[in-house]
Amino acid sequence: MDASISSSENLFLENEIGIVFRYSRANIYSYHALIGSLEIHPDLSNIPIFTPSPDIFLKEINRLFSVENFERLVLGLSVNTFQLEDNIKLLKKLNSHSKRNRLLIIAGGPHPSAKPDELLNNGVDVVVIGEGEKTFPELISTYAAGNSFEIVNGIAFKEDGKIITCPKNEGILLDDYPPFAPDHELYSAIEITRGCNYGCTYCQTPMLFGKSVRYRSPQNVIRWGKFLLSKRENWDFRFISPNAFGYGSKRSSKPNLEMIEQLLSGLKSLEAKKRKRIFFGTFPSEVRPESITEGTLELTKKYCDNDNITLGAQSGSPAILKTTRRGHTVNQVIEAVDLAKSYGFQMNIDFILGYPEETEEDQYMTLELCRELIAKGCKIHMHYLIPLPGTAYENAIPSLIAPEILSVIRKWSNEGIIFGSWQHQYDAITRK
Repeated sequence: MDASISSSENLFLENEIGIVFRYSRANIYSYHALIGSLEIHPDLSNIPIFTPSPDIFLKEINRLFSVENFERLVLGLSVNTFQLEDNIKLLKKLNSHSKRNRLLIIAGGPHPSAKPDELLNNGVDVVVIGEGEKTFPELISTYAAGNSFEIVNGIAFKEDGKIITCPKNEGILLDDYPPFAPDHELYSAIEITRGCNYGCTYCQTPMLFGKSVRYRSPQNVIRWGKFLLSKRENWDFRFISPNAFGYGSKRSSKPNLEMIEQLLSGLKSLEAKKRKRIFFGTFPSEVRPESITEGTLELTKKYCDNDNITLGAQSGSPAILKTTRRGHTVNQVIEAVDLAKSYGFQMNIDFILGYPEETEEDQYMTLELCRELIAKGCKIHMHYLIPLPGTAYENAIPSLIAPEILSVIRKWSNEGIIFGSWQHQYDAITRK
């Protein structure tokens, strides 16, 4: 379904149903995509949508019932593992709400997709599993019509105390859906890649989106770029992709330079009196070492405004890189950094400590690689392993960081040499 589709007559009575998303910055990409999918649905394009922040979420629900006189409300929660505890506390309040029988609570995102029973057993009515752009509108239409949820693919729900899991929906074509919610003026980075064929042991992407990689076409991205420049005084184009330099390619070691150039040159050539900048291969994306080539760097240098690139290295230990199925070597990390630096790029390098198989020797290898990269002027983005549901490490116990290494990276953090949430993650895991 194309974003230009015209709405048919709205099938909902005024104030019969409203949708309330618990809108937080950490989940905006998910919410914007879902709202965008509602906007292009012929029967749902006029359904009232509200996006209160978490601190006023309950107040907004009460206001919509008491002041706006809504008959029913659908509550949308996007939940990752770090947000689970907070959402369970919220669910306790929602399930004791005086209007609970007029609420439909729907949860989606990484954690519910991997563990739907955990959310359903804590009071969620329906879990959307995996991608939501096709499933969520179908679910809303089914609810409004009073039909059984069993006809909706891609969900799990409880019936008579039993959890029912429906067949998964197939992955969507990105070109068929807007990358954000234009009718509600909710704009964000443009997702250009979905899925990943590597299957790293710590990553939820294949579980959520599959190992078959899909791409938003350059023409579609340029179309939305033109739209953004017609609406905003200025805009920084940023992209969502597990590996931005792998855009359009079958193998990350052989980047599709033609497709990348179509994308970047098309955005660059858009006529606009307003300011626009293009950031490629940096937040909220990263790139793989083997995809950093003279070709990808030349295109980034030619068309883009970023002076930095985010590279996923993840470990300095060859054994850990092999165990985690990263598909690259330590030498490829170093070679990629040296090549990117020769083009004048500042490198931000992602690392993870705490893999279950990781020995103290493995950790020292990572520390020494960090030292080498810091000496080359790189910034280190450090993480501590969180065993995420739906991954190979779901039930694993992370290894503790050796005391000497812990001392060094704490010192580096205090001095601003490395950054990231590693210490918060480490403390959260080791306190359990």
